Amino acid sequence: MKRSVALVCLLLVSLSIFAASLRSKTLVGTWKSNKEATLDYLQTHTRLSKEKLDTIGKALGKMTITFTTTNLVMKSGDWNFSSPYEIVSETREFVVIESNSPNTGRRTQDSFDLDGDSIWIRDARIPGYKERFDRLVEK
Repeated sequence: MKRSVALVCLLLVSLSIFAASLRSKTLVGTWKSNKEATLDYLQTHTRLSKEKLDTIGKALGKMTITFTTTNLVMKSGDWNFSSPYEIVSETREFVVIESNSPNTGRRTQDSFDLDGDSIWIRDARIPGYKERFDRLVEK
C-alpha cells in the first residue's frame, strides 16, 4: 500500500514537472517600453494629433513587464501590478495570454505581436495603437 501511494505521488510530481516544461518561454524575461519606436509608429499608423502624441509620449518609455512561466509583473514608477497568466494561443507572429486586467481585476485576453527581441502590445481603445517593448538583456 505504501509503495502504491509513493508511486502515485512520484507520478503526480513527474506529470507536473512535464507540464511545466511544456509552457512557452517566448515571453519569459523583462521587457521595457520603447518610447521612440512607439511614437514613430503612432505618427505613421494613427490619426492622433500632435497634442495627443505629446501626452502619450509623456507616459511611454517608463513601464516594464516581467514574465515568468506563470506570472506577469507590470511596473511604472511607484505603480505595479501582478497577475498569473496563461497562454491561450501562440504562433510565430503573436502570443495571446489570459490574465487579470490591471483596470478591472477581471480575466481578459491580450495579444502580443512578436518582432525579434521586441513585442508590440495593442490598445483597442485607440484605433491603430501599438506600444513597443524591448527585451532587456540580463547582465
